[in-house]
Amino acid sequence: MRTTSFNVRALAFLTALTAPVSAQRDYYFTFGSGSLVQERLDPVLNPGALSGHVHSVVGGDAFAASMDFETTQRSSCTSVDIIPDKSNYWMPNLYFHKNGKFTLVPEYSPKHKIYYKYGDTGRPGADRSEFPKNFRMMAGKPNLRSDDGSLGSPGSQLEWYCHGPNKVSAGIPTGFTSCPYGLAVAMRFPSCWNGQDFNIDQPLAHMSYPTNRNGLAGCPEPYNKARFAEIFVEYWLDVSQFNGQYGADESPFVLSNGDPTGYGFHMDFLNGWQEGVLAKAMKGCNPGNTGEPLDTPQCFGAGSIQNGRAKDACRKQSSIIEEVGLKGPLDKLPGCNPIQAGPGLAVKPADCAGGILAGPSSVSGPSSTTASSNPATTAGLVGTSSVAAEPAKPQTTTLQSVTPTTSKSATPSPTDTNTGSTSGGSSSGLSPPSVNSTSGVWKSAGCFLDALNPRSLGRQPQWWGQKISTSNCVEHCDSIHAKYAGTENGGQCFCGNELLNSVSHPGKCTSKCYGDASEICGGPAHLSIYSLDGSVSIKKLPRHRHRRHMMAAI
Repeated sequence: MRTTSFNVRALAFLTALTAPVSAQRDYYFTFGSGSLVQERLDPVLNPGALSGHVHSVVGGDAFAASMDFETTQRSSCTSVDIIPDKSNYWMPNLYFHKNGKFTLVPEYSPKHKIYYKYGDTGRPGADRSEFPKNFRMMAGKPNLRSDDGSLGSPGSQLEWYCHGPNKVSAGIPTGFTSCPYGLAVAMRFPSCWNGQDFNIDQPLAHMSYPTNRNGLAGCPEPYNKARFAEIFVEYWLDVSQFNGQYGADESPFVLSNGDPTGYGFHMDFLNGWQEGVLAKAMKGCNPGNTGEPLDTPQCFGAGSIQNGRAKDACRKQSSIIEEVGLKGPLDKLPGCNPIQAGPGLAVKPADCAGGILAGPSSVSGPSSTTASSNPATTAGLVGTSSVAAEPAKPQTTTLQSVTPTTSKSATPSPTDTNTGSTSGGSSSGLSPPSVNSTSGVWKSAGCFLDALNPRSLGRQPQWWGQKISTSNCVEHCDSIHAKYAGTENGGQCFCGNELLNSVSHPGKCTSKCYGDASEICGGPAHLSIYSLDGSVSIKKLPRHRHRRHMMAAI
């Protein structure tokens, strides 16, 4: 597998990071998500039946073997930050394979990071349409075991990245024995549509990647019927528990579809955006990588973003009676997925009864859920007596026509009404110099840059909403025994024991707290930091972020 080191491209990206916050704006937004469920369903490629392999599923909790847009809207919760997004996104899980056992690799915060990119330079939402009802698509080829030229350069359609030693490849990289900051795989979906329905027999046929950023003109014929926002997803994995169990020249990881190369990684998307919400956001929401919240009027509005606790609480019980590795190592991959390393395309094994869509003889009784039993013959959909072994028939869906959202000129960014002037210095304007909490008096350490990704203080906001104040953020961080508390951009609260890759920026914290307008809670991409002794130490780490790939993409 091709492996390159973090060199010239990284230097260019580091240079970009020194730009002021205003220059970091662009027409995209990003949000985090947790796993809704990990199970062997795929309503896009295998509607109404068992999927061939296990997926990590994100989004609305109405996810099911058969579903359409109306199904998504019946979701009672979603595992993503943005409440109106009841879409589902799913991808194959990763396993660690050693001594004949398969151990499910846990996910690493932020688990799934999703970007939506839209608009030409200076033209937000130019010629971009929201997804029509019942829209679904796929990126990647599950049976691929080598780079056949369809993946594009690393950072385009597919890239794997070991953070720490900074090993990168279009397939699973080698040359490392640990990834201290996580192993991540990133993929972008095509965004140019030919107006046709999804076809199970040709799952990639209705979409194409654009050739440039010039709206519909950037979509090749006949895929210029509509251009959607480009979805880019990072899937983060924690491989730390396997440190010391493999050498630098080994490749012990395998995807749930039996792929040890990583080239067969793929993603599916089924639209569940509340009508009109995405179209509105694409016209004026341009936070880019400033770290600004998404609940502003220009983006998704007040009450549209849920905090981490609510997002993480959205879970769905698996629809399948089957052990996928959550309780311990497996003797084989769920489904019928022998390891196939290629370099030719993977094929369905001839000795699999019913193929990878083989169903159960019964779904009753606990005996069908043991790790050592054959998932290809024992797994079943809950509430059914059997699942047909025949390949699923194409699902008939009707897509509503779409009208591109066009923009003749740039939409000026509204003035931030949540800011106030400061006088600089170690504490920021209206920020209280000290706050009483359980452990004692926390003192202001000043205003500091948030390096954003990785975040300087914690990987995700502890809170993200309307009622953040200096006091309640400090109290919360104190309650979880964090060393530092930091508020950002009026509505975010971070806790942590280290301040990473930051610098002191007196006077840059100007945002009034959403929960107390008499106080200052950081600023755009800047943190108001508090600690018990009023001091802070900064730890420098090498930069390694997938965001550079998305920024480089069209």
